[in-house]
Amino acid sequence: MEKKFKALTFISFLIFVLLMLPVLYLSFVNRATGDDYGYAIYTRTAWMGTHSLMELLKASWRTINQSYYSFQGTWFSLFLFTIQPEVFSDGAYVIVAFLMLSVWIGSTFYLFNTILCRNMGFNRWSYMLITAWFLMISIEFIPSTRSSIFWFNGCVHYMLPFAMCQITVAWLLKYAKEYRQTTFAGILIFMTLLGGSNYQAALFTLIVAFYMIAAVWFLKKDKRIFTLMIPMVTELAGLIVSMKSPGNRVRAGGDFGFSFSRGIATIGYSFVYAIKDIGTYIKERPLIFAGLLFLFAVFLITYTLTENIQSKSSDADNLYLKHFKHPVWLALMLFCLYSAMQAPALYAGVEVSGGVPNTNYQVFLLTASGLLLIIAQRLSIKLRLLWKDMAAKNTLKCIVLPILLICLITIVIFRSNIKSSASFVSLEYITSGQASDYKEQMDLQTRLMEDESTEDVVVPYINDVQGPLMHMPVTDDPNVFTNYATREFYGKNSVIAMDRPAWIEMYGELWQ
Repeated sequence: MEKKFKALTFISFLIFVLLMLPVLYLSFVNRATGDDYGYAIYTRTAWMGTHSLMELLKASWRTINQSYYSFQGTWFSLFLFTIQPEVFSDGAYVIVAFLMLSVWIGSTFYLFNTILCRNMGFNRWSYMLITAWFLMISIEFIPSTRSSIFWFNGCVHYMLPFAMCQITVAWLLKYAKEYRQTTFAGILIFMTLLGGSNYQAALFTLIVAFYMIAAVWFLKKDKRIFTLMIPMVTELAGLIVSMKSPGNRVRAGGDFGFSFSRGIATIGYSFVYAIKDIGTYIKERPLIFAGLLFLFAVFLITYTLTENIQSKSSDADNLYLKHFKHPVWLALMLFCLYSAMQAPALYAGVEVSGGVPNTNYQVFLLTASGLLLIIAQRLSIKLRLLWKDMAAKNTLKCIVLPILLICLITIVIFRSNIKSSASFVSLEYITSGQASDYKEQMDLQTRLMEDESTEDVVVPYINDVQGPLMHMPVTDDPNVFTNYATREFYGKNSVIAMDRPAWIEMYGELWQ
């Protein structure tokens, strides 16, 4: 059976790589825009003028301090905003998609390896197969590719912290078993930094750390686990600094602040909106659930076939498997964790970026997979008792194959969902010619902005609807934010846009 898993894993990885090709192709088209410029004005000037790391850090601090009092307090994210790739080179933005996919994929493999292999006893082929398909579901149907892959500011505010959350969860599981100082140091650093990132990521790690402390004390009575209260305190300290930012009140309105009654209401509404989101996924992207069903089938057949997993269920030192003796509580904890991701946006009551639904979706997939793992483990035990030596064969024939058939039927019926996948949207953007047209236009805009012979730059209009990419166009109003940010980033007196035909007639010959 291992050979079959190995073959299926290789096929799955091949599919995954092929799906990522059009996404990665767009990394060479992708460019900085809008907020990327606005938060990097001082750092770009400092680096281009001095190439000094110290001057760069001073400029970064200036931006953080200014934004803290004027717009938002997420100090760690603000620092990352100031070092977007085009600060260092106009062609450096090409690394964004590669970087974000690397941390996304790498952190997911690390987390799944820790849970499935190190704690659950899955063999490496099952673990790799599960992770590959989980990533396909996650990446292909993420609500916003802009804030998860292509837009630097959106990615480092949401995707990078989410990847840090996944790594932190893996470290928490390792620390609960080994209590190594190096693992603790990693947890301390990451949780402290997450206190200055988006509120969903900060809340996620706080809840998981609390779960870990409660679980270890309840199941093992090991006092050493209370050392995790230290990173919880440092993260809360960073979070308080972020939440006390005067810029938050500017951004959210004068009535924004702490309210006990509002907090209680937010908790209740979080569960309601969490369920609503699941309904939206079912209605708009049912292929997600076909993917989750496939994962359940792999979970179940792996449990049934792998004696190692069943034998480890009696291991007194295996904390994760001990949880399975309390499946209802574990399922409830997972649902609470998922629902909690709704709370920050509901409490703030302001318009949110695409990164918020992205995090909601990613945590839904993680917690749903955890729930399916629980069900598969409990079901496999009953099937072994029922079918005994025939358990593996009967499970494959009576349960797994019908599930795979349901998955196939779902894909056929809802095949139109494929058109909303990240790979399809990227491929369509490429084959339509829009990608090459956008690259050509942005190359021209960069040449215009870097022309030292003029301080008042006129650029042709660029359409802001750019498929999966993020673009905030320069307009004909020199006072709007995008114009201001672009002007200051490149050190110009003014920047405006005009209709392309008129621009070609007036300036075209100079730039052919």
